[in-house]
Amino acid sequence: MPASPIESDREARETLEHMRGGPGSVIVRHFRFDGKGAPTRFLILEIPPGAAEGSHVHYADDRNGTGAYEEFYYVISGRGLATLGDETYPVAAGDYWHAPLDMARGLANADPAEVLKVHLTVVLRDVAKAEPA
Repeated sequence: MPASPIESDREARETLEHMRGGPGSVIVRHFRFDGKGAPTRFLILEIPPGAAEGSHVHYADDRNGTGAYEEFYYVISGRGLATLGDETYPVAAGDYWHAPLDMARGLANADPAEVLKVHLTVVLRDVAKAEPA
């Protein structure tokens, strides 16, 4: 019988303390697609009450070593506060947004009891290939 093409996230979870400098811990569920999705990655962030993904920037030239990533967020459940640039916006289930290169972004749980669950699509932009020779 051939190996199953179905993967499971049960083993692809990690808990990050102070993710990107934010308070508390965040559970990150990775969907790896056996490496076939590169340079795109799919994640689910589970952010408990009082926790946050801290504000951070992915630069096009990767000057801070975090990767030249655009990020696409979709709120599965819960309520939060999304930061884009210098602005903060309330978000809830069904909301989605794009965080482009060179713009600060962050996400905090705004609910005192419910976990904030967010699907995050991360796309690596290889700017070296995009620049003229």
